[in-house]
Amino acid sequence: MATIQTSVDRCRTEGVSRGLGGNRPVDPGQLIVSGPEDAAKVPPESLSAETVSAWLRRHPDFLHEYPEVLTFLTPPEFKRGERIVDMQRFMLDRMKDDVSDLRRREKQLMSAVEGNAAGQSKVHQSVLAVVGASDIHALNSAIRTILPGILDVEAAVLCIEEPGALALAGANIIGTGGIANLMGPKRRVLLQGNTPGEAIVFGGEAERVKSVAYLRLRTGKNSPAMLLALGSGRDDGFDRQQGTELITFLADVLEERMKQCLGPKS
Repeated sequence: MATIQTSVDRCRTEGVSRGLGGNRPVDPGQLIVSGPEDAAKVPPESLSAETVSAWLRRHPDFLHEYPEVLTFLTPPEFKRGERIVDMQRFMLDRMKDDVSDLRRREKQLMSAVEGNAAGQSKVHQSVLAVVGASDIHALNSAIRTILPGILDVEAAVLCIEEPGALALAGANIIGTGGIANLMGPKRRVLLQGNTPGEAIVFGGEAERVKSVAYLRLRTGKNSPAMLLALGSGRDDGFDRQQGTELITFLADVLEERMKQCLGPKS
């Protein structure tokens, strides 16, 4: 005859099995924690000093991967011994590295801010020189003689593809298609580092040019294509990583002033 287990017996059996499972200590070798996310899921009652110690011994790089843990640990008192690790020294070195990194980033940020402010000031001064030119001849003269000193470049040249009023005023004639050959058919601004100056653009000053900035100019639908060329004496004076907002602003102002100087027919 089959033995019928009463509800009381079942409860006792299940209660015993649950008790054994719930009170059994966690085997450190079976505890799988890959990071803070998994650690948050581990019940606190299942952890012990021995469990944590065993897990850390199997993961010696844990503090390197999660250094923020050190900020809320209480370091042990300093002890000397062959196999004693000075946690205070370890934490202090970590803090020194963090401070050094913060100072380095602060210097980089300040340098960038100062550089932007200096660049903005130079462009503003250049704009004043352009706006202050009384006619097309004075404008071309300001570009060649005043802008290089303000912008700290070796040469600043106004170029035109076809003969006209600007050519008579002293702009360099580089021939039909010359601007497209230099910077493509549609590009407004082109910055190139470690680039020698083109003789057709910079003339006798080309030998001193090591990086260039080309700005396409248009004063009207019927006007020929024009170019403002800036040549720096440094390899990194201009490069593709630099922002173009300020130098584009200078080109916009120059276009408007040229329209005023050349008249409505331009």
